[in-house]
Amino acid sequence: MTTIGGLDVAYGAQLQIVRTNVLLVEVTSALVTEHGGKNLLNLAQQGLPSLIAPDFIAFTDDADADVEDTGWNAASIFQDSRDVAGTATTFTTADNHGLLRDIRECPLVPGGVTPVAATTALGSEVGFTGGKFALEAVLSVGAIELTTLDGASPAATLIAPYLMAEAAPNTFAAAGTNGMVNGVDSSNIHSRAMQLAFANSQINATMGAAGIPAGSVSHLDLSGIGEHITAGFAGTGVNWAAGDLATLNAGSITMGQMNTTEATNLAWDDVDDELANNAAIISVVSLARLC
Repeated sequence: MTTIGGLDVAYGAQLQIVRTNVLLVEVTSALVTEHGGKNLLNLAQQGLPSLIAPDFIAFTDDADADVEDTGWNAASIFQDSRDVAGTATTFTTADNHGLLRDIRECPLVPGGVTPVAATTALGSEVGFTGGKFALEAVLSVGAIELTTLDGASPAATLIAPYLMAEAAPNTFAAAGTNGMVNGVDSSNIHSRAMQLAFANSQINATMGAAGIPAGSVSHLDLSGIGEHITAGFAGTGVNWAAGDLATLNAGSITMGQMNTTEATNLAWDDVDDELANNAAIISVVSLARLC
């Protein structure tokens, strides 16, 4: 679910409380196709309760410790060519109907970030600056790891908050996560949004002139919490080239048991066990302004 509700007052009518849920999956290699991502996202949305049903799905390749190393197999999943003044121009989007291009640039809602005329490669940030919503505040962050998904004794593990105690690894993370401290802490995501807002406003030529929403931020940087979560995964990653996940990747399935005459009918409980200890759900509740 995305928008939870608005404030019914003169100024508040523009404000919405928005919940952004992301299913983060670690895979063994960059093999995930557009079919595979959309199929798994749809099954998760059907099979999980609304509190944790994902709006987005993100894949990270477990080849190294950088959560921004994507598991998608092609940048074209997030690119489209449009005619601009008689010239074909490639635009890059932050998401493709809930498929998340980069965990550092997660829209508040699917389709909520304005595409940019760019052909940026996967693994590199695009630098989105506009969208349907402008972030006003990060209210809360929660996360769980999906640890046991066997249908008989399902279990989810709470992701421990980052502890800023002495002797804890409380230094800033590597450059790949934009200096964000790892952990489940809304202040980290809020601080990163403030940094983006300042940078956006300073590079905008209008510098916040009247009527120009310079500096607005329409996406969340979840790389810090993503690093924190994947560090606790099984370390094996999901083998996307095997089992039911390979079937999802091929795209030749019937969703949610809708047609029992088809050769392959898959639901969430058919594939969830293949994600155990290599998947998590991140949930961020924000206050956002309609643009």
